[in-house]
This record gives sequence, structure tokens and C-alpha cells, in this order.
Amino acid sequence: MNLQNILLYILFLGLVSCHQTKAPKTQITATKDTAARSQEQVATSTSVQNAPDTSCYEKPRFADRTSEQEQQLMKMANNGLFDKLHQKLTPALSADQKDYFLSHVNYTILALTKGNIFENGGNDLGYIVYNKDNQRIEIVLFDQKNNSFKTLYRELKVVNTLQNMDCSSSFCSLDYLIASELIYQEDYIRLNESNYLIDDNSFCVDNIATNKNFDLQRGCLNKKFSKDAMSNTLCVPTSSVYANFQCLKYNRTKQVFEIYFSQEFAD
Repeated sequence: MNLQNILLYILFLGLVSCHQTKAPKTQITATKDTAARSQEQVATSTSVQNAPDTSCYEKPRFADRTSEQEQQLMKMANNGLFDKLHQKLTPALSADQKDYFLSHVNYTILALTKGNIFENGGNDLGYIVYNKDNQRIEIVLFDQKNNSFKTLYRELKVVNTLQNMDCSSSFCSLDYLIASELIYQEDYIRLNESNYLIDDNSFCVDNIATNKNFDLQRGCLNKKFSKDAMSNTLCVPTSSVYANFQCLKYNRTKQVFEIYFSQEFAD
């Protein structure tokens, strides 16, 4: 072998060695990038899952539905259907509660409940109201200890812990779902001057572990909530025909209401 061939052979061996050294480094880099992307996706998924929900009235993709619903609610209000319910319910209120609604004439009470909603030992109150200013149904809660009125999805944040679970949970917010049922019940409200929320006492604060209206086995339950923690749960009926509910518990540490149980099926 002459000198030229020897030099070419040495150069060839050097290139092969260099390629073999660099290849594992590329593979390691790719593995790290894949792991980083995976961790980022998990973090994003967790962030979305724990994010407070927004009322469907505020979501652009529901604009057509909510606009139509607002028109239907306004028609019912203009026909005096909601005022009759308000007049039926207000006599039972305490003086301070009456004064609040006298000073907030945009609110028409359609249903109410009471209990230790905020778990601070108070006699808290929950109201389902029609807001004349924006033609919407709202859920307003009175915190007795702090003497404050606040609205779900606005001042009071709501987190649906069932969203990513493999079970049935409503696609929209509670205020929207209640409005849909009241519209469905228009003829009944006109004839009876009442509604399903009042007649069934289904808008309630209760222990769903002991109340037979709730089937924890068949319903959609976040298993992280133990039966010992199910007292003082605010339950909102979402159907005037079936025993369908969405149930929320106030998390004092996070200062949010968490939807942790839902049942959507026929009796």
C-alpha cells in the first residue's frame, strides 16, 4: 500500500469514529426534548382542569344560544311570570333580605334555599334570580358571617372537577341550564304560579351521602370527596322532569365552589 492510500485509509477511519461518537448525543437530545414536551403537556392539562369555569353567557361559542335564551326569558318576565314568583317568595324573607332586594330591583327571586353554604357556621342563603338588566338567570349566594351577596361565576369562582372524568357531566354552566328548564316550563309557571325548583324543594343545601335523591353509585362522583365531606353541599336541579343535579361544595382553602357530583338520568 502506497503512502497516499494509507493517508486515505486513516482519514476514513477518523470519519467513521466521529459519526459513531456523535450519534448517541443526538439520540439523547431527542429523548430529552420528548420528555420536556410530555411534561409541558401534563402541566397544561392540569392547569386547564383546575381553571375556574366561565358562565356560558360569557362564552362566544354560545352567543347564538344565549341570545335566543335571553329573548325568551325577557318575554316571560314582561308577561309577569317572574314577578308572581317573586311576590310569592319574598314574604318569608327576613327584614334585611327584603331590604336588599328592595334596593336591587333588577333582581326577581325565582327560588331560594338556606344552609351552611360557606361552612362558617352561618345561616347562609342561596337565591336563583332573574336579572332584568341583562335578561339572565343568576345564582346569588348570601354569606351571613360576612354579610355579603355574591354571584356564582362572577365574584364566586366555580371549578368543575368532573370535566375530565369518564362520566356524564353537563356541557354548560348552571345558570344557563336552569334558564333552559324555566323556559321549558313556561306553561306550567303560567298556570300554577310556581316552578319545579319551588315545588320539589330540589334547590337545596344538604348532605348528598344521606339524601336518597342522590345516587352516588350511578351518578358522576369525584372519588376524592369522601362521604364525611358531603354535608353542606349546594345542589342545583337541572331538569324539571328527571332527578338530574349538579352539586357544589365550597372549598374554604381555595375559596372556590367545586362541582364534585352530577347525576343525569331518568328516574
